[in-house]
Amino acid sequence: MVDAAMVDGSALLTAFLHGMLGAGRWTAPRGGNLLDGGAPFYDTYRTADDRFVAVGALEPAFYAALLTGLGLADDPTLPAQYDPAGWPELRRRFTARFAERTRDEWTAVFADLDACVAPVLAPTEAHRHPHNAARGTFVAVDGEVQPAPAPRFDRTPAPPPRPAPDPAEPLDVTAVLAGWPVRR
Repeated sequence: MVDAAMVDGSALLTAFLHGMLGAGRWTAPRGGNLLDGGAPFYDTYRTADDRFVAVGALEPAFYAALLTGLGLADDPTLPAQYDPAGWPELRRRFTARFAERTRDEWTAVFADLDACVAPVLAPTEAHRHPHNAARGTFVAVDGEVQPAPAPRFDRTPAPPPRPAPDPAEPLDVTAVLAGWPVRR
């Protein structure tokens, strides 16, 4: 038997948070900590076309690339990255700079920079992103795009998803149950 509750898996995703709490590194109210929108180098920003880019430039190398892409690398007046007292000024500067160009223009600026800056995509755009397209993350079934099965196993690939039933048709529960494997 495999007991794989979704709530257990989602709780496990918070292990880093519990580590930070235990180390005294997650102490501010919501929106004031390093990874919950408090840090201006780990947040989302509105662009000129009313879309967004996500920034996750935690490490110094990524932060340096972020400043390069924003044209702020040589600005001596910029507050230090990890000084929370300077975060309001950093956020103001980043907000103003990102508002100068469209999301796609910023995507092009950061395409060759390892800055942890990415476009925030609408669900209807995600399947066209080059990374998702190359991985086959989404598939079309009867003309409808949907996520491909996951996780992927090299020796036992999942079958492709089936189209959703027509909501206008009555559900044949007997036929549905007949398609399920029986374990004894």
